[in-house]
This record gives sequence, structure tokens and C-alpha cells, in this order.
Amino acid sequence: MDFEEIVIRTDRLDFPALAVGDGPVVVCWHGFPDHPATFGPLAEHLVAAGRRVVAPFLRGHHPVTADQMTYADSITLAADAAAVAEALSPDAGVDMIGHDIGAGVVARLAGAWPERLRRGVTMAVPPPKALPPILLDPAQQQRFFYLWLFQLPNVAETVLESDRRLIDYLWATWSPGLDPGEHRVRVHELYGDPTLLRNALRIYRGNFDMTLHDPELAALAARTEAPATVPLLVLAGADDGCIPPEHFANAQTGLAPGSSVQVVANAGHFMHLDQPGKVAKAVLDWFSAD
Repeated sequence: MDFEEIVIRTDRLDFPALAVGDGPVVVCWHGFPDHPATFGPLAEHLVAAGRRVVAPFLRGHHPVTADQMTYADSITLAADAAAVAEALSPDAGVDMIGHDIGAGVVARLAGAWPERLRRGVTMAVPPPKALPPILLDPAQQQRFFYLWLFQLPNVAETVLESDRRLIDYLWATWSPGLDPGEHRVRVHELYGDPTLLRNALRIYRGNFDMTLHDPELAALAARTEAPATVPLLVLAGADDGCIPPEHFANAQTGLAPGSSVQVVANAGHFMHLDQPGKVAKAVLDWFSAD
């Protein structure tokens, strides 16, 4: 898929993004360790269905925004998504897909800025309210070893800056059998930039470090961490080595009525690369539902 790079100008930040196609916009938010271009195989199907795909770089994940990471909390990223949606469609909500960190972005947008979301899809991560219980599972605590590692200043940086083997390991264990191909090069290049890598680590540290939370957005937590009023489609990979599908069993407790939770067969964490056709069908059916 041949993306063009564009800039989405908002009142919060100018966001570099990859874009392709014509028609109603679908905004796609990536996660870690990832790059917007991995939405390419999914975008092929969406563009063929008459949609325009816009995949922004998360704040701090592009050289243009490298120095714009004062705050790195999840609500900051959701506020970014709301600003992007308003810039692309001032008078109506947009369709949106979020993967990994991007899943939290879309879910929290649905909670605090529902008018900016027409239909939303989250992939590979349960909704915010359903996340805390899974942290009590010792097996999941082990799968999240990287999250704990990333809390250690200098140690995490040293591990990831010395080489990118940990990134390759995460990809291999999260989507077993997937060959990232050209995407591996893009991901390595992105996180090969020490500033962008450290920005990604700040997002993980923002889960626990309140100094990374924007105090002006703090009051929104009552809505972003609660079940949203907007129904969402939540997709889990049957073979996900990061968050396995059994941890989506209670996802409905964090979702609005009318939401749907589906498990994608023969897919891991990077399900949009494992099974782009299946994911596209589920997404397009959801977008077209009444």
C-alpha cells in the first residue's frame, strides 16, 4: 500500500500521518512496538471498499513531534485523537480503529469525546474498565514483563538502545509465526531513534507516574476509565501471546450496550497483519451497521 505522508493540523499539535484512498475517513491509531504503516494490509481492503485511511503517528513518535511529550498519560493521547477527529471532520464524528496503545486511545475517546466518534473498533486490548482484573493473573503479570521493565529508568533505555532484539521478541511471541517483512525495518528505524524510543517509554511510565499526567485533563478520568456511552467493536486474537482471548471474557463490563466482542481465529496480537481480510470484514460490517 502506497501511503502519502500528510500533516493534520489541530489546536493541540500538528500530527504527521500516513494517508491513502478516497471517501469517508477511517482513522487508525497504532501501538507499541509499531508503526502506522503496519495498517497497510488492512488499508488495502478499506480503500477497496471506498474509504480513506488516515494513520497518525502517536504524539512523540515522529521526528516532527519528538519534543512534544511533556505529558504521556492515556488521557493526553485520547485528547489528541479527539483533536485529530475534529480536524478531519468538524461537523460529525469519524470512524476509528485503535490497536494496542491505540485501542486505549479509541476507548477513552469514546468515553470523554463521544461526539468525535461515529463507530469505533479496538484491537488486542480490553476496554479500560476491564483491564485491572487481568493484572491479578500471575501468568498475565509474566506476559507483561516488558511493562515492568519499562518502569526502570536507564535500564529500559539501555536494553532497547543497545539493539532491537527485545522488539523482535515481542513481535514473535505476540503474533507467533508472523513474518513482519518490511514492517520490521520500519519499526526498527522508528525505535532506533533514541528520542522516539524514550517517548514510547514515557507512555508506559505514564501508567504509574502521575507527573506525566496532564493536570488539566485529570477530571476526564471519571469518563475515560468508565464504560463509554458509544458501542465499540472489540477484537481479540485467538493466538495473542500478549493478552490472550480469555482476558476478553469480561470485556462487556467495560462497554456500552450494543458493543460486540469477537475473537479473530488464526490471529495473534498484530491481527491486522495476521488476518487483514478477516479484520477488514469485521470492521466494515461494524461501520455499516445501523
